[in-house]
Amino acid sequence: MAVFALAYLGREKLNAGGRTAERPLTATVHRGTLRVVVTERGNLESTVTVDGVCELSGFQNKIIQLLPEGQWVEKGTIVCRFDAAEIDKNVAQQQIKVQQAKSKIETTKQELEIAKNDAASELVKAEGERKVAYLSQELFQEGTNKADVAEAQAKIRLADKEYDKTKTELDQMKGLVKKGFRSPSQLRALERTMDQFEFQKEAEERRYAVKKVYEFEKTKVENQSKVELAEKAHEKAIAQGKAKIAKAESEVEAAVGTHQIEQQQLDLFLVQKAKTELAAEQSGIVAYANEPFFDSSRQIREGAQVYSRQRIFSIPDLTRMQVKVNVHESMVKKIKPGQKASVRVDAARGVELVGTVKTVSNLADSNRGWMNGGVKEYSTIVTIDNTPTDSSLKPGMTAEVVVQVDELVDVLQVPVQAIAENKGTFYAFVEGPKGFGPKPVKVGETDEKFVEVTEGLREGDVVALDARKRGVAYFKEEDDKPKDAAPKAPPPDGGPPPGGGEGP
Repeated sequence: MAVFALAYLGREKLNAGGRTAERPLTATVHRGTLRVVVTERGNLESTVTVDGVCELSGFQNKIIQLLPEGQWVEKGTIVCRFDAAEIDKNVAQQQIKVQQAKSKIETTKQELEIAKNDAASELVKAEGERKVAYLSQELFQEGTNKADVAEAQAKIRLADKEYDKTKTELDQMKGLVKKGFRSPSQLRALERTMDQFEFQKEAEERRYAVKKVYEFEKTKVENQSKVELAEKAHEKAIAQGKAKIAKAESEVEAAVGTHQIEQQQLDLFLVQKAKTELAAEQSGIVAYANEPFFDSSRQIREGAQVYSRQRIFSIPDLTRMQVKVNVHESMVKKIKPGQKASVRVDAARGVELVGTVKTVSNLADSNRGWMNGGVKEYSTIVTIDNTPTDSSLKPGMTAEVVVQVDELVDVLQVPVQAIAENKGTFYAFVEGPKGFGPKPVKVGETDEKFVEVTEGLREGDVVALDARKRGVAYFKEEDDKPKDAAPKAPPPDGGPPPGGGEGP
């Protein structure tokens, strides 16, 4: 590492151009290591801050109890309580609705069982009637009808037999009457008997014809109709049973759904009930969310009404701290996550902490532009690697952060006081045989104390440390000259401007 050249700190009386001049403070251009840094001021905050947020619904949630601000609390301590009277009322009413819905489930389940039993009974009855109808039809076709036919045919055959027998006797009787063995009256009596048998035969034949043609078809149609009606009744019993069961099942499902809805509503009320107490999710000090410009009527205090999702308090972790700084847009490109930094807290003078750049915002802070005259600044977080364990660092404390962004080895450098700027061109006032004169230079990086010179100076050159004062006077004189006058060119050897002396 190069050793910085000593500046001429004394002031000497010199003779220049026949008059006495006071020699300025000077420095010698030298080579050395230049540590490029960015320095910004910001505020301390906790790396891990847990917020207590009102999770109750609505806009008029009344605070009834608060712990004192700044008090140390352990994890799980109740910090804030809200008025729960209305929620308790809702819970009680909802519990009644849940119980009623539960009873409705039991009632509908019993009605479902009754519907199933009724459907089964009706089905059994319909199946029995259907079987009877089929049996009646089969009985007629295979039993009763055949028996009646057989009986009628037997009666016809019996009448035929009696008729034939009587006719034979009549023929014999006629022969005996002719021979005088029988009387005519006996013949007539036998003729009447034969007529009776003939009538009886005809009657049986007519009854058989009627039974076969009409009564059989009638009974057949009646039995078929009973069978079809029994089938329809059976299908109806099945359909009605299914409909009754489906209706009962839907009522059970509706009751279950209603119970679930009512239970969900009760659960919501119970969740809201649990949220009437805000507990600390980590140990630390309590800080209430009152901004300086906050409406006093909306401040966090007992009796205040807050809205849903409003932040009530914060509990920072004092064992893990960081600094939030806003970096100017001209410097932000130099800042990268992972760069090391030194941190000095105003409240802890003499203590230098070690930090690391954690994040650099990709967007400028829109809330600060109007406060800084439109200058863009980017929020940057620097974590403190060696946070003191005595909790001496508090959120909101002011701190200075120095970020080392680069290290340039063996570069020409001069103090920043040796450089002046005019209309975009940088100048250094270099000592020459005739005194100090302006010389254009090109500059590079700076560590805020020294600046890198990339062109225009040589190692060993002596430069004045009042460059800005000299530049103002020198360039003012140039600006005051008439426009047609030739510009005053800086001497090539670094001497004083024309006219002698060192300038103002």
